[in-house]
Amino acid sequence: MPQSPVTVNLISRDNGIGLSTDMDLLDGMLTGAGYDVQRVPWQRNEMRRCDVAIYLELFNPHLMRYARRTVGVFNLEWFDPRWRTYLPQLTQLWAKSADAHATYGRLRLRPHLTGFLSRDLYDPQVERTLSCLHLKGHSGLKNTPAVLEAWATNPDLPPLTIIAQQPIPNPPPGVTVLGHLPFADVVTHLNRHQIHVCPSRAEGWGHYITEGLSAGAAVITTNAAPMNEHVHPDWGWLLPSTGQRARSLAIEHAVSPDDIATAVREAAEMTPDERAGVAKRARESVAHRNEQFRQTALDLLRRMH
Repeated sequence: MPQSPVTVNLISRDNGIGLSTDMDLLDGMLTGAGYDVQRVPWQRNEMRRCDVAIYLELFNPHLMRYARRTVGVFNLEWFDPRWRTYLPQLTQLWAKSADAHATYGRLRLRPHLTGFLSRDLYDPQVERTLSCLHLKGHSGLKNTPAVLEAWATNPDLPPLTIIAQQPIPNPPPGVTVLGHLPFADVVTHLNRHQIHVCPSRAEGWGHYITEGLSAGAAVITTNAAPMNEHVHPDWGWLLPSTGQRARSLAIEHAVSPDDIATAVREAAEMTPDERAGVAKRARESVAHRNEQFRQTALDLLRRMH
């Protein structure tokens, strides 16, 4: 008789409108590898019994009894201190970044450095323009005030589009603010704007950074972990951290509007050949890390069954 597929429950937020990028990506990878995957909203207190339960970003101890093996994949900046009691009980703890791996090590845990997956959102049909994009979304950790100040004090910068879930009153000249957009429109913006301004205060992984890289953009981000694990001077710009403060298990970083403006000008001054080289190396970096994660994650799962 054929062997039944290994059952995996993915536990995370999932409201059906794409808020859990992590769940979408893992679901696709595991289903493609032959696993029987079921999504479970993290607030539930029961679920089907499974071979492996993977907690993505959020944790619910009531669900542990339904799984033979358990995996935690958390974001440091949103980590609830109450979860620390349960971490030693997990079969495996995956670290999305080298920073997370080191942090878990300091807690005397034994994490596996896995990285994570990113979507490839490259669309060669979209016409590129010398303009900038800042994806704030619904997050307060994107250093948006510093970005706005950079444009307010440097009116010579290329035009900037900000996509934000909440209104931004009185944006400075040269800045267009857009509200919620269909995902297809967001992808178009990712490809249209050749410079992405992503100076995050903190990230668990940094999807909007890696998706900008996948689109071939010149990405400007913060020179601090884990943001600088995605961007290298060969294919982007790193802004010095000008101030730090603790946030759960992560560190938040401030950046200077003047440093943002300087990086934007340098990115805008690239020649077409330089821009093409940056785009190629940026896309290659995302593809390489995606393949590394697939190999590492699937190997770790095979060890459990």
